[in-house]
Amino acid sequence: MLLVPVVPEGLEIKSMKSPLMFLLTLCSACFGDLRGESLKPGSNRVKLVHEEPREMLVRLPADYDPDKRYPVVFGFHGAGGPMEGYHRQLEPLVRDHGFISVSPQGLSNGPRNRRAVAAWNGFENHRLSRADDVGFVRKAIEYLGKHASIDRQRLYATGGSSGAIFCFRLAMETDLFAAIAPMRGAMIKRPPIPSKRPRVSILLVCGTKDGLFTGESKVPGELFYPAHETMGLWSDNHGSKADPVVLKQTEEIRLTRYSPEKSGYELLLYAVRGSGHRVPRESMSRAIEYMAHFFSKQTKPPLQPH
Repeated sequence: MLLVPVVPEGLEIKSMKSPLMFLLTLCSACFGDLRGESLKPGSNRVKLVHEEPREMLVRLPADYDPDKRYPVVFGFHGAGGPMEGYHRQLEPLVRDHGFISVSPQGLSNGPRNRRAVAAWNGFENHRLSRADDVGFVRKAIEYLGKHASIDRQRLYATGGSSGAIFCFRLAMETDLFAAIAPMRGAMIKRPPIPSKRPRVSILLVCGTKDGLFTGESKVPGELFYPAHETMGLWSDNHGSKADPVVLKQTEEIRLTRYSPEKSGYELLLYAVRGSGHRVPRESMSRAIEYMAHFFSKQTKPPLQPH
């Protein structure tokens, strides 16, 4: 029995071999959809649909081994994006520390976003984005679980500015991550405060001259907790009675711990001294390297009763 492929309208067959080649290609595509395409070492551009089309860049280590389970770090860009910026910024975590990195693209569908600034929906009624970004992250993790070998106990989130604000929302509304590292951002000063949340580890990186560090905001209607108050709220959530302890102080940084020593989690404030919202490149590179070691120590603990 001869199988003749149905040629879609507008597709011209230019040789006698074309029907057979078309059939083979069509069958190959069908099987590919059934079994799923594995992500490859290096950079992968992934398109998902969650309410609307979304994109993300996923980087796997060059020596990626599907028989191993890899930690995953999400990097959320600041307002304006694009995702390629954090994709480059997280490259050292993949190259030197064996992470899989995920750099998604934010949207610009907020009702007051006249300049179409891509951002993250970091709190209710966000002016720049009304996307279900929390749901999108959940879908992205499910995608990774099907197309790469990931360790769900070692999922991490970082981001700059808008992306940092979104990291706090993820910590408030999900139990997906072992640790978050918001950079150049803060936690929105709106109810609720952290209460009965899992004991996620947090590394907050912020310049001491950044208005967000002191809880000041130049955006009307948006108020943020000062950095020290943010860490205190999470310390209270975790049931800590420890006083803040300065672990390191140099001309460049002041590192303060808000968690008890050997508590199984860490709450750290990494203050870049004299820096504003734009942290110098070298200082940011050192903060990223510190973050890599911070994440490498964190594993998602079992849920703790409060």
